[in-house]
Amino acid sequence: MRSVALSALLLLASTLVAQRTYLSATLEPCSKGSAAFYKEADGQVAGAYKARIYTMAGKLKAEGTYSDAELKVPHGRFTFYHPNGKIESTGDYEMGVKAGVWKRFDNWGMALAEKIYDPKPIQEIVHAQASTMPEYPGGQKELVRYIRTKVEEQRIEDGTATASFIVEKDGTLSEVKVDAGNEAVKGLIEQALVESPKWQVGENGGIPVRVAMKVPIKY
Repeated sequence: MRSVALSALLLLASTLVAQRTYLSATLEPCSKGSAAFYKEADGQVAGAYKARIYTMAGKLKAEGTYSDAELKVPHGRFTFYHPNGKIESTGDYEMGVKAGVWKRFDNWGMALAEKIYDPKPIQEIVHAQASTMPEYPGGQKELVRYIRTKVEEQRIEDGTATASFIVEKDGTLSEVKVDAGNEAVKGLIEQALVESPKWQVGENGGIPVRVAMKVPIKY
């Protein structure tokens, strides 16, 4: 019985360690060897996923809620702590971005000037690069196949066009512009891109972002 109980405890301990996400000094995911903090799941509340962030010495650094089970996108109330355990700041995240009024305190618990964050300008930024770049479902070959089916009636001969557009955070395309020698084909490609299936969205740190793209398209 003792060996069974010990095995169960070891399994539980290994599971808890496996669920940890190691974070750098700027709270970005990193390897254990370069980590300053680690993050652990802490259950659910009102449809959100709770987590706590600790220093590598086990002191609580922050706690709050996320929109996703992978704990990548902060969303909802967060509280950060000073090394002495007193509250450093508290406020809300809106899909990965600080929003509204954040209250701040010094090491002794005295209130500091509040900070007010407007997430909209940040959320509307268009990125030229993202840690995960947008992609048409199935990749470039499927995009070429899709475009060719849309322009085959107007295509006199094979050609190449250059398309520029923004992949929005919901996977749709906006501001579509196509440079092609054949004007009829150009219009069809633009229409095809606007009506295309939703793309895999671009992400930075697991948070969807708007990404500007420029891609060659064979037809």
